[in-house]
Amino acid sequence: MGAACCAGSALAGGGAAGSAGGLTSPDNILVLPLAMYELAPRATVFLFTALLLSGSLGYILLVALTPESVPPTKTELSYLSTSSPSRAQPLPSIRDAATVQLSVVVPAYNERDRLPGMLRDAVQWLERVRQQRRSLVQGPEEAAASDDLVGSSGQRSAASVDEEAALTDPLTTYEIIVVDDGSKDGTLDVALETAGQLGLAEGAEVRAVRLERNRGKGGAVRHGVLHARGSLILFADADGATRFGDLSNLCVEMRRILTPARHGIVVGSRAHMVKSEAVVKRSFVRNLLMHLFHIFLTLLLHPPSPRLPSWPASLFQRRTTTTNPRCTDEDDGGKGTTTTTTVVKRRLARQPPIQDTQCGFKLFTRASSRLVFPLCHIDRWIFDVEILVLADLACRSSSRSIRSCRTTSTPSQPPAQQQGRGRRRNGDDDDDDDSEDVLLDLALPVAEVAVDWREIGGSKIDLVKDSIGMALDLLVIRANYALGRWEAPVMP
Repeated sequence: MGAACCAGSALAGGGAAGSAGGLTSPDNILVLPLAMYELAPRATVFLFTALLLSGSLGYILLVALTPESVPPTKTELSYLSTSSPSRAQPLPSIRDAATVQLSVVVPAYNERDRLPGMLRDAVQWLERVRQQRRSLVQGPEEAAASDDLVGSSGQRSAASVDEEAALTDPLTTYEIIVVDDGSKDGTLDVALETAGQLGLAEGAEVRAVRLERNRGKGGAVRHGVLHARGSLILFADADGATRFGDLSNLCVEMRRILTPARHGIVVGSRAHMVKSEAVVKRSFVRNLLMHLFHIFLTLLLHPPSPRLPSWPASLFQRRTTTTNPRCTDEDDGGKGTTTTTTVVKRRLARQPPIQDTQCGFKLFTRASSRLVFPLCHIDRWIFDVEILVLADLACRSSSRSIRSCRTTSTPSQPPAQQQGRGRRRNGDDDDDDDSEDVLLDLALPVAEVAVDWREIGGSKIDLVKDSIGMALDLLVIRANYALGRWEAPVMP
């Protein structure tokens, strides 16, 4: 917890490049080496030889530490369910159209003891929402909460698969995908047994997928997301440490930041609990390693500033006016009235730093999942950071031009605002907070929402070994994207 995760300018190689003719021009780059060579030729040759050798060794080490992509086997591309417990069915693809409103991906490694409780909590909450015909944004009415609502079907309309509608329409369809990450304790059988006991009604399903060997939490999450059917995809830990009902809070925020292209990510956060009893009672070694990890993460990735400085607008905008003979005024009968096109190019807004990158409760739209997850490489614990780094890189690739076509006879008419970026979602035109919220100006916004979390025993993390592994993975992520060895997402 408590770490800023988005890579920001660090992944772009640090600060902004100098202008033409500045320090980065070819002539000036050679000034220092030549001056050093004139003063001390042998020392200069030795220095640059050492730099070249260290750079080469560092690159070789990076290649050695970089994980290799493991393609799924034929059996891993199938699933079992309560309706088909013995006959495997083929998994869909994230590239297909959504067929349910919500997918819940649960990575599980040797979780036969903790998984049943998490599944019951999730299904009971979702079924309360379904029975009350409420949306994910609304959540269930707590006064009607009961543990006996599972399996009550009733009349339900066909579910919409659009992200906006999946958030605001009554919940009718969902799936829970349990990805058994090579468990040895019968986790897959326990998942199917628990699903059978819940007696899910039509429109809800628990699917169980087994990976032949243990890949790591990141690999299990990625496999589940790449084969989910939902318009919204939630990744949730199998221990049930995060209260599942907080999904409603994530959905409220998702609806607020959702872009016209249906992009958005909302992550659960435990940053508000740093001084809570649940964290304070942890061992000294665990808290120490947690804080050291957060410091290392912050220093390595250099989170960006959350909003642009309040300098003169002329430094951030450039306007060009051109004549467009194809644009005509409809009121003029299409006679070819000369119009002008105004293009406003603005510097990209920066993603605010995320305080808790490792919370196992994150919500994605299907569009964002399609863009980010196929490019992920990290299979171990630090995979969350790579996902958020990719989201930040996707924002940087986005074109941020606002265009309008207007007649020259009305020069005072302002350009039409680009729909969805910076707009107020709740119809409150007097809300100044939204107008200053940088998330509403991002092509792929990542929001952070506080969740109710509690410590659950049985963690699979080896404090020393996994802390070292996460530090190395952070270096691998930083270096591969900075050097361009890994592909960055490009917004369509």
